[in-house]
Amino acid sequence: MSDLKSGMLKRSALPLVFIFLVVAMSAFFVARLMQKGTVETIIKKDQPMGILFIFEKDKKPVSNQLLIWYPSRRKAAIMDIPSSMGIILKSADKMSSIDSVYDSRNPGKFVKEISDYLKFPINGWLAYDEKSLAKTVDLLEGIQIFIPEPVMNNEALKDVSLPGGAVVLDGEKAGQYLSYALAADSYSEEINRKQKMLVSLLAQFAQESDILDKHSDVRLLAQEPRSNFSLVTREELFRHFAQIDVDMIITQFISGSFRTFEGRKVLFPYYDGELARDVVSQTAKALGTEDANSMQKSVVSVELLNGSGEKGLANSAATLFESYGYQVVSIGNAPSFDYAKTVMYDNDGDKAAFQQVANVINCKNFGDASALPGLRKANITVILGKDFNGRYCVGQ
Repeated sequence: MSDLKSGMLKRSALPLVFIFLVVAMSAFFVARLMQKGTVETIIKKDQPMGILFIFEKDKKPVSNQLLIWYPSRRKAAIMDIPSSMGIILKSADKMSSIDSVYDSRNPGKFVKEISDYLKFPINGWLAYDEKSLAKTVDLLEGIQIFIPEPVMNNEALKDVSLPGGAVVLDGEKAGQYLSYALAADSYSEEINRKQKMLVSLLAQFAQESDILDKHSDVRLLAQEPRSNFSLVTREELFRHFAQIDVDMIITQFISGSFRTFEGRKVLFPYYDGELARDVVSQTAKALGTEDANSMQKSVVSVELLNGSGEKGLANSAATLFESYGYQVVSIGNAPSFDYAKTVMYDNDGDKAAFQQVANVINCKNFGDASALPGLRKANITVILGKDFNGRYCVGQ
C-alpha cells in the first residue's frame, strides 16, 4: 500500500516539475529578450546609453571607463571613474573607496554604486581581464596607440617593453600598456593613457567593421568580456560600436583631491560629486542635440586669466574646465586685478561652443574679442573676476 502511495505521489509531482521547468525557461528567455529589447529601444527612441568598460588586473578594477553613448547619432563621450574614488557606499552605508565593493565574478554592485553616485543610468558593463583583453586585441589585429617615449629596462616596469611613437600593439603589448598607464607620473597622465586604451579599441572596431558584419567573427569578439548583457545583445552592441565617430569622442574625468584614507591614497571628488554629476548630465544633453557644432567642444581651447587678484583662482578654474573635457592652453594674469565680474571673449566665432563653455561657470557677461590686445592663444578667453567663487559666477 505504501509503495502504491509513493508511486502516486511521484506521478502527481511530475506535472509540477514540468510546470516549474517551463516557467524557469520562459523567464530566462524573456530576460534575454528584454535585455536585447532595451538596447533596441534606446536606439529607436534616440536615448543615451551608459556602458561601463572595466579593465582588470589581478581581478581588481584598474581602469573604469563610462561610455556615454548616443547610438542613433554615432556620438559618444568617455568618463574615467577612478577605482580609488572615495564615496559613501549605499550598499555598505559607510565611506570607502568604490572598489571595496568590487567582485570580479559579478561587478553588478560596483556598477550600481557608480550609477547611483553619478545619478546616471548605466545600462550594462563589459569586464576585460588580462586574458580576454589580449585575445580581443589580437582578434582585431592590434590597436594603434601613440607612446611618447620607449619604455624599456625600466626598474618600476620590469615586465613592460613598449616601443615609442605611433605603434600597433598586439594583445600581449596591450596588457603591458595598461601597466604602463597605471605607472603614470600624474593623475591626469594616468587618466589620459587609460582612456587612450578604450578609444584605440573603439577605433579598431570601426577599422574592422567589415569583420563585425560576419556572425562568426562578431561572436568571437562578443564572447570575450564578461557582461550582464547576453551574448546576442553583445554582438549587437559590438556592431554599433563600429559606427561611433571616434574622432569626436569627448574624454572627461572626475576631479578631486587625494587624501590618505584607510591606509591608501583615495580621491575625494570636488563639491561632494556635484561637479562630476553635472559633467555627466551636461554631456548627455550635448550628445543628444541636433547641432553638430555642439560636439566641437572636445577640441575647444580655453585661455584663463586671473582678473580678481585671488591667488590660485585660474588654476582652480583650469581643473574645472578640464573636467568637462576642454583644453586649457594658457593660464596667466589679466591686465589688472580690478575685474568685478568675470567676462568671456569668443575668439573663434563658434557660438554654440562658446555658450557651452559659458554654461560651465554660469557666465553671462560677454566682451568684444576685437578689443583684446595681442594674439589670442585659444578659441575662448575667460577673465576671472571677483564674482567667480571657484565654481560659478555669482550674481550674473
